[in-house]
Amino acid sequence: MKLECEDKQEIFEIVAARYFKTQNWKWVNLRTEINKIFKAYEELNEQYASYSYVSRDWYVENMGSKNIHMCSTWEELKNLVAFLNTHAEVFNFLVNTGSRKSFCIVSDSKDLTEPQAMAIKEVQKLSYNTFVFLATVPDEIEFQLLQVKGVN
Repeated sequence: MKLECEDKQEIFEIVAARYFKTQNWKWVNLRTEINKIFKAYEELNEQYASYSYVSRDWYVENMGSKNIHMCSTWEELKNLVAFLNTHAEVFNFLVNTGSRKSFCIVSDSKDLTEPQAMAIKEVQKLSYNTFVFLATVPDEIEFQLLQVKGVN
């Protein structure tokens, strides 16, 4: 069976997530969980609107959603959300290695597209690292379909 590009992309993301897990890194799959970051941002704004005597930095640092956006200050979260609004489709993961936050592209090619190169330049202005997780998946995958008869 021939694998489609979407199939390969999902396999790359599974392999990358497994690698992040073995390194004990925190990560967010931007393809599936980006709305959680946007929701955390909106909730923080709502909390601040209701209780403006508490700093936004305190909310960022102490809300339960910190593990999803990995930000420590309001300015950092605001910049992250603004960046994701324009460039989220370029990256697969937001990763925290413990010492540095990075954006990750998973691919089977070292060659960057023009949108990827532009997004990398923009994200570097925000002091994030960028890395490309390269993986190889065959174009076709073999399988068998077995019929089981007579099982009671």
